[in-house]
Amino acid sequence: MKRLSRTIMTAMLVALLAFSLVGCKSTAKVEPIPPAPVEPAPEPVTPVEPAPELVEVPEPEPMPEPAPPAPAPAPVAEEPKELVYPYGVQEIVKSDSGAKVFDLIIVHTNDLNGNIYSENGGLGLARLSTALKAGRALTDNWLLLNSGNVGEVPAEAAMLAAEVVDELGYDAYTPQAVQLATGIAGTKKALPLSANALDANGYLVAQPYQVYNYNGFKVGVVGLVAPKPIQGVSFTSDLILDNAQYAVDMAQDYVDYIVVLSDLGSKGDLTSEMVAQNIDGIDLIVDGNGSAMAKTVNGTLIVRADEMLKSVGGVQVSVANGKVKSVVPMILPAADVLDPAKSAIAKAYEPFARAMGYTLQVSVPEDPAIVSMIGATPKPMVKAEVPAKAEAPAPAPVVKEEAPAPAPAPVAVESEPVEYPLGVFEIVKNDDGAKEFDLFVVHTNDVHGRVVSSEDNVGYSKLATMLKVGRGITDNILVLDAGDVTHGTNVVNMFEGETVGVLLDMLGYDAVAPGNHDFNYGVDRLLEAAEIAEKYTDIKVLSANVLDENGYMLFQPYQVYNFNDFTVGVVGLTTPDTATKTHPKNVEGVYFANEEIFEIGQQAIDMAKQYVDYIIVLGHIGMDPDGASGLTTDKIVSNIKGIDLFVDGHSHTLLKQGMKIGDTMVVSTGEYMENLGLVQLHVKNDEVTAVYPMMIPAVDVWNAKDSDLAKQYGIAEVPNDAEVDEYLGYMTAKLDAKLNTVIATVPEMLDGERANVRTKPTNLSRLITRAMTAESGADFTITNGGGIRASIDAGEVTIGEVINVLPFTNIITVVEVTGADVYAALEHGYSKLPETNGAFSQTDLQVVYNRYGKPGNRILRVLLNGKAIDKNATYKVATNDFMAAGGDGYTMFGKVLSEGSLLSDVFIEFLSKNYPAK
Repeated sequence: MKRLSRTIMTAMLVALLAFSLVGCKSTAKVEPIPPAPVEPAPEPVTPVEPAPELVEVPEPEPMPEPAPPAPAPAPVAEEPKELVYPYGVQEIVKSDSGAKVFDLIIVHTNDLNGNIYSENGGLGLARLSTALKAGRALTDNWLLLNSGNVGEVPAEAAMLAAEVVDELGYDAYTPQAVQLATGIAGTKKALPLSANALDANGYLVAQPYQVYNYNGFKVGVVGLVAPKPIQGVSFTSDLILDNAQYAVDMAQDYVDYIVVLSDLGSKGDLTSEMVAQNIDGIDLIVDGNGSAMAKTVNGTLIVRADEMLKSVGGVQVSVANGKVKSVVPMILPAADVLDPAKSAIAKAYEPFARAMGYTLQVSVPEDPAIVSMIGATPKPMVKAEVPAKAEAPAPAPVVKEEAPAPAPAPVAVESEPVEYPLGVFEIVKNDDGAKEFDLFVVHTNDVHGRVVSSEDNVGYSKLATMLKVGRGITDNILVLDAGDVTHGTNVVNMFEGETVGVLLDMLGYDAVAPGNHDFNYGVDRLLEAAEIAEKYTDIKVLSANVLDENGYMLFQPYQVYNFNDFTVGVVGLTTPDTATKTHPKNVEGVYFANEEIFEIGQQAIDMAKQYVDYIIVLGHIGMDPDGASGLTTDKIVSNIKGIDLFVDGHSHTLLKQGMKIGDTMVVSTGEYMENLGLVQLHVKNDEVTAVYPMMIPAVDVWNAKDSDLAKQYGIAEVPNDAEVDEYLGYMTAKLDAKLNTVIATVPEMLDGERANVRTKPTNLSRLITRAMTAESGADFTITNGGGIRASIDAGEVTIGEVINVLPFTNIITVVEVTGADVYAALEHGYSKLPETNGAFSQTDLQVVYNRYGKPGNRILRVLLNGKAIDKNATYKVATNDFMAAGGDGYTMFGKVLSEGSLLSDVFIEFLSKNYPAK
C-alpha cells in the first residue's frame, strides 16, 4: 500500500480528481454532482428472433446457462492457484495491503474525440498523465476507465495510440470500431471489454468482463458497446435484456461490486438508462456518448464526464469490511486544472492540502513521457502575455552605480578571473583538469531562521559537518539558498538577520536569492548585508529583477562558477509579490520586475548560453499563484527556454526527486531545513550527461545509523560542528540579554489565561487586536484565541514576556472579505462555546451573540465603531498568516492583500508607544 507522499506537488490534481484522498476528509464544502431525478426508461425490447448464443472464444457456450470455468494455466511457483472466473477470466490484484477500510476511486473519461492536446478547453493527455501518476503515488486503490470514441486514428498511428493508452495506465475501455472489426486490441495492459459484440458465428470478439481485487473486495467490470455499422460484427439489445439479468445474478456470487462500462449514451435504441431500468443489481454504469451527468435509475448510479477531456469524472466508493458504505460521484472541470488560481474547488480545499504539505494552486506540467510519444510540444498552462515594450523601468547595463570589484582569485589559481557582462567576474572553484566528474549542488530554501539543529530540522551545525566532509572529498560543490533565510526566529530576528549572515559565511554558501521575508528589516538593511557579504565573504546575493526607482539593479543579477572549465551560471530571482508580502515601508522605492521577466529573461538566457555551459536559476518564486503577480516557477520554466536547473523557494514545496517541466529540472526542499537538497550532475567533456536530484531528510541526519541512505556512504553519525555551536551559544546568550529589555509599563495585569482567551475577549486580546488593526491599516482584526499563550503581569514588560504571549512566528496578514464572510468567521469561532476552543475569534469588533444558541446561528449583530457591518460590503481584515491560509478552520477568509511583521514585533511596538517604559 503506497502511503501519502508530500513530494509531488501535482498531487493537487489527485486531490481534485479523487476528493476522497484529500478533500472528503476536509470540512470545506464542495458539492458533488447532484443525482438527477430518475427518468422513465423505455419498455424492455421484446426479441424479434432468437438471439445468438453468447460464447467464449474459441468454443461457444450457450446463454443463459453459466459457463463452467475453463482450467487456467497453473501459475509458475505460486500456491494457491489463481481463481479463474467464467470465460477464462483471471482476476487482477490491484491492492493487497490488507486494509479493511479504504476508499476506491474510479476515475473515468469518455469521448476524447481526438482532443489529445490541451485544446478546445480540454485537459489534454499529457497533463492527465501527470495527475494519474501523482494519484498512484498516493494509493493503489484506483480504477481507471474510458468509454466512448477516442477519435479517428490513422492506421499507421494505431499502435502508437495503444501505447499511449497503456502509458496512461488505463485499466479498461470500450473498444474502437477498428478493434472490433480486426480483433487486434493493440494495448498490452489496458483491456478492451465488450460482452455484446459478436462475430458472424455468434462468438465474442472481445473479452466480456474483468475482475479487479482490492484487499479482497472484488469489482467486476463488464463492457457494453453501442451498436456500430461494422461488417461481420453484430450488437443486439435482445441479448443484453434477455440474458444480462442472469449474468448479473451469477456475477454477484463472485464479485462485490458490479460496474458496466458502456458508450451507450442516452439516445438511440439501446441506452444506459434502459440497461439500468431493466437489469437489477448493477451498482454503477460508467457511460460515454454525451455530456457530464450523474443520475440514479433503478438503484444504479450512472455517471459520465464531458467529451474531449473538458472534465474528468470520479466515483468515490467507500469500503469497510468488504461492504460498500457510500458512493459519491464527482466531476473535475478541466478549467479548474488549467487555471487553478481561479478555481473555487482548489480554493476550498487549499487549507487541507497545505496541512498535508502541498498546494492545490500549482499549475500542472505535461508528462514528458506522453509528450514525446504523441509528438507534441509542451504548452504553458496559462499563456503569458509578453509586453510589447515594458513601461516599467528596465534594468540598466550595470549592476549598481559602480561595477563590483573583482572577486579575489582562489588560492593556487594563477590566471586572472574571466569577466562577463555587467561586470561579473568568474569564480574558479576547481581547476584540477578533470574532464569527467560529478558536480554536487547543495541547496536549501525557506529556512526562516531555523538555525539551531533539532530532530525536526538539519540545522546549520550538522550541515557544517556534512559540508566539511564533502569538501574533504571534492571541490566540485556549489551551495545555494533560495531565500527567506534571515528572518523567523528570535535568535535571528533580534539581530536583524546578522546571525544568519555569519552562519552562511561559516558554512561557505556560494549564493543566496533574497526572499520576501528577507526584506522584513527594510531594503536598506538587506542592501547593507549584501554589501558586507560582497566585501568580506564569498557569498553572492543575487537577484536580477529587484530594481530601484531609476531602473538600476539593486543586487548582482548572476554569478559564474568554473569547475575545470565547465562553467555554471547562477541567476537570482525574487518574487514580485514581495511588494505585498512584506510591510510596504520595507520596500519603499523598490520595483520588482514581473511581466518583463518572460521577455528579458529569454534574452538573458540566450545570451548566457554563449558564455556558460549550464544555467541554474536560484529563485524565490514558488509554485503557488497566491499573490497579486500570479508569477510562478512553472510559468517561468514553461515560457523561458534554456534553464537547466531551477532551485526554488517561497511556496515551501517539497520535491523529493525533483519535478521535470519541459527540459528544466525544478527542485525544492520544503521548509525550515526539514530536508537538505542535493542535485548530482555528471559532467563529461563540458556537458551534463545525467542529473540526479535527491533529498536528505533530517531524520536521516539525526539517526544516521538507522538510515539506509547514510549506510550507503558508510556514515554512522553526523556530529555537530564545534565552531557553529560555539557561535550559536554566544548569540543565544546575547538574545537572553535582549529578551530582558524593558519596553513598556502596564497599569494592570493583562489576561492571557488559556481558559479565558479561548472563550471570551480579555483586556490582553483587545490590546493585541487594536495593535494589529493600527499596524496593518485594516478595518478591523480577527485572530485566534489559541495564538495567545500567556498573561502579562502589571508593571514592567520585557521583550521576552511579549514573545511568551505570542511565541509563534506568525506574521500579520490582511485579507479581503465580505460582511457575510465576517459573520461566517465569527459563527465558526463561537461555535463551541461554552467549551474552550483555540479557534475562538478574538476581535476588536463589537459582537452581539447568543451563547447558548444553536452553533451556526449564534451571532446576532456585528458592529464596527457602533454601526452594524454590511453583509454585502467588502472589508479589509487583519489576521495572521496561519488563519489566512485556512488554519483553525477559517476557510472563509478571502484574497490576501498584504503581509507584514511578526505579531510579537507588532505588539512590542504598540506597547512601547502606548505604555512607555518608566
